[in-house]
Amino acid sequence: MLHHFQKLGSSAGIPTKDRGVTSLIVSTHRYDIMIDCGEGTYLKWLEAGYKWQRLKYILITHMHPDHTAGLIPLIFYRNILRIEPPLVLYGPSNLEEYILDSFKHQGINLKFDIQFNSIEDLPKFTLNDDISVKTAQLEHKVDCTGYRMEDENTSLAFMTDTLPIHKTKEFAYGVDHFIHEATFLDEHLELSEETKHTTFSQAVKLGQESKVGQIYLTHFSPRIDDKKIETLESELGFISLHRSQKIKVK
Repeated sequence: MLHHFQKLGSSAGIPTKDRGVTSLIVSTHRYDIMIDCGEGTYLKWLEAGYKWQRLKYILITHMHPDHTAGLIPLIFYRNILRIEPPLVLYGPSNLEEYILDSFKHQGINLKFDIQFNSIEDLPKFTLNDDISVKTAQLEHKVDCTGYRMEDENTSLAFMTDTLPIHKTKEFAYGVDHFIHEATFLDEHLELSEETKHTTFSQAVKLGQESKVGQIYLTHFSPRIDDKKIETLESELGFISLHRSQKIKVK
């Protein structure tokens, strides 16, 4: 059963002193799922009190460094500590080559199994304890995937990085917890379109039109400070994930 989720990083592109780049933990009663693993994720994960024996799955949305640069170090540390259970990864088809080639060039021999799964071949799959996961292709500069998780009681969708697209409404329709990127302010709409991202108002409108339970925004440009995010939070009616709180899903 899904229990809670917690952001480990919410900065777009570049980490800041106060915000790491993208990573989210979704916890069930028996194990943890990490979505994306940007630079510095390991330290944020450690500070939040998570344990190696619970980290069973890692889901990657796309290959940009602010979503993957913490992955090689995380696996390396796990290897040093000789954590033996297999680690199960889902992500782009080139994720396996990226990881294995990195360790080959670094002269590192893995002491545990990694099970790689290409999401290009998996529109839906099931995790332990009957957690179902659906995928949707988003619209970004590289192939990028959104994830929707559900159990018998609740649902959660995570979409970043992407333009606001109609497909999201169908994919995330009716979810209890809608987590979407909001990289730019509305006044930077042209830049948002050029870089294939979403503005705050666009993300909130998308959530409202998708008839979701609660809208959460993340992936904020480092140029947007916390005070501005909190002002928009009040004005637009979303919950910001620039904080580190654990959010219960049911």
